Amino acid sequence: MKNRNIEKDEINKITEKCKPREKAFFTVMRQSGLPPHIIKQLKIKNVEKILEQNTQTPCKINAPRERFPTFIGQEAINYLKQYLATRPDKLTPESLLFTNHNNPNKEINTKDVSRTFRLVTQELKKERKITYEIRKRKPSELRLYSLIKFYRKNAKNYLMELDNNHTPKDDEFYRKLYEEKAMPFLEVETPIEIQQLKNENKELKNRLTRIENIILPKENEFEEPSPEYWEHDEKLIEEHEKWIKEHPEKLKKQQEHDEEFEKEYEKRLEEHQDGEEEIYREHLETELDKLRSQIKELQDTIKQTEKIQQRKQ
Repeated sequence: MKNRNIEKDEINKITEKCKPREKAFFTVMRQSGLPPHIIKQLKIKNVEKILEQNTQTPCKINAPRERFPTFIGQEAINYLKQYLATRPDKLTPESLLFTNHNNPNKEINTKDVSRTFRLVTQELKKERKITYEIRKRKPSELRLYSLIKFYRKNAKNYLMELDNNHTPKDDEFYRKLYEEKAMPFLEVETPIEIQQLKNENKELKNRLTRIENIILPKENEFEEPSPEYWEHDEKLIEEHEKWIKEHPEKLKKQQEHDEEFEKEYEKRLEEHQDGEEEIYREHLETELDKLRSQIKELQDTIKQTEKIQQRKQ
């Protein structure tokens, strides 16, 4: 009885519940199509520069008895590096890529890996996060080999190119072919990245709006005063004119004081005019330019990432 296709969101949920070793094993399996009995034999030296900081993507795996070069994408590279960082043993080119928890010199037990996959999927089923059929005395709809089926389905264009090509090419030919025909369809975590980018884009737009409100004039901000306002204003004018007629000496004294104050103010302004307001405005305009540039870059990244996602579907 055939196992059904595993969905990308199911892979994400399963991966999230696993420890570093199983995360890496499952992801290598679904991005390379290699079966467990081959993966367990791999050594550090079989995975191209996996211990280096800038591992090339796609990353080549020199798998034994494979007719064509095998590759993995960025997700598998990331999980492999995370797992290898937890290893207590000193890693060398001859070290096994996946080992027994209790013995770093012993190959990983693929039955343990299969058991972990089964237990995690059963737990997710109980939590009603995924739905699949568990069959008695027969393989369940979802099992470890569902990851290989995922690879064959999503890398079919890449595999067809390999079958149609009878002349062996160099590694870079196959690397580019995998990058174009397989890798975008084998990644499952892109939707999360898109959401993160969109959230960041939203935050930047909010900052942009706040700064624009500070330095750019607002239209239609002035509201026509009410009739009561004008009536009150006229009363104040009348009272002021009356006070002027009744207190000419006080008015003259006030005018002299105002003139002196104005002269002093102008003098101080000339002495201390450092253009702080203009500097602040220039700073805000610089921030505006930076934000606009960041928003454009984010929007371009989101469009590119969404295109990749559409190609996968």
